[in-house]
Amino acid sequence: MTDRTYMCYSVFVVAFLLCVIGVCETNARDVDVSFKTCLECHPDVQKEMAQEGTHEPFKKLECASCHNPHATKYEDLVKEETGKLCKGCHQSEKGLMARKYSHGPFEKEECLACHRPHASENRMLLTAKGEQLCFDCHAKEGSFSKKNKHDPVKKGRCLSCHSPHTSDHEALAKKGRDELCVTCHSIKNKKTQKSHLDYPVEGTECMSCHSPHGSDRNALVKETLHKPFAQKKCMTCHNGLGAQDPLGLKGKGAGTCFACHASTEEDFRKINSHIVEGVFCVNCHSPHASDESHLKRGKERKTCCRCHEDTKGRLKEKKNQHKHPLVKEGKCSSCHRPHGSNFRFFFGADEIATCTKCHERHAKFTHPIGEEAVDPRSKRGISCITCHNLMASQYDFSLRLDRKKALCLQCHKGY
Repeated sequence: MTDRTYMCYSVFVVAFLLCVIGVCETNARDVDVSFKTCLECHPDVQKEMAQEGTHEPFKKLECASCHNPHATKYEDLVKEETGKLCKGCHQSEKGLMARKYSHGPFEKEECLACHRPHASENRMLLTAKGEQLCFDCHAKEGSFSKKNKHDPVKKGRCLSCHSPHTSDHEALAKKGRDELCVTCHSIKNKKTQKSHLDYPVEGTECMSCHSPHGSDRNALVKETLHKPFAQKKCMTCHNGLGAQDPLGLKGKGAGTCFACHASTEEDFRKINSHIVEGVFCVNCHSPHASDESHLKRGKERKTCCRCHEDTKGRLKEKKNQHKHPLVKEGKCSSCHRPHGSNFRFFFGADEIATCTKCHERHAKFTHPIGEEAVDPRSKRGISCITCHNLMASQYDFSLRLDRKKALCLQCHKGY
């Protein structure tokens, strides 16, 4: 091909591409004004138009605001991934991501888990009404099914207390624990003061005693009670009425608890102790009442993740799909001792014994492990957790790296 021929050919190709682009742009512009064309294939869309609440672009028949009329790599021919597409217009939602706690679907940018894209009979384009929507994911059991229910729960008004997207407060609460309840409940009337034995409860956490959803006990008091609390012997732990600080503790820190729980004090004296400066028993346990065993402040995994932010982040990462079954169930104390241990990572026994207690066959045949099988990197004996990350991993069998090559080459570099 001569230079002149090549030049003519190049001009032709460029001109052709410009024509194609022009046609595509024209077609894209025409889509918004030819809504009838869409209805020819999508008659169900016309039914949605009759619903009370409609998405603004849908109301204006601007299909191309969200959809590409020709081709896209996303389902339903949407232009972008759902979350990114929605935030393109809903700019105010972007700022919500900076808050400390996020609703699962919002964090994963799964807007359509709760909202419809075109129209809905429900406000805010929600897929269902009130508590019906929430209970699609949040099982209607536990405290929700108790004999006595909190009035907003009874009426299905979850958003009276919770934010639907994000919050700076745990459980997506609209306010802090010491502020939320007193929005509706006065603590200054005589009945409330009498029920609290005339102790000054302003500024305290109502939910250290009361369930926010429901309870079989009167006044929504939680199910499991601390013995002194159940017997109304507040002065077992507190200074008591008449003192300058009635709710102040008689002892110093954990010493208040050890006065009764002497065996627990022994656990804290082990090589690895869960009590360090700034950590006190009430970080994990409620001093009054709880719906969990051992008066835990919440579900075990949630309680542990209050401090173990690194583990919490690892568990939340989408790529880390492989987790130990006990980790999935949130049973941290099945392997770890919550107060103290003489073994690494608060295990109840050495690492190998802890794992082979359940994985019996691996005690008989496995990769060399023990003190004589030395990891050349750490100079320590190889154990199960040398290769496995039981909390969360992106690799099969919760391995730390890909078992086909990368994992083995950490030690076997000469092969």
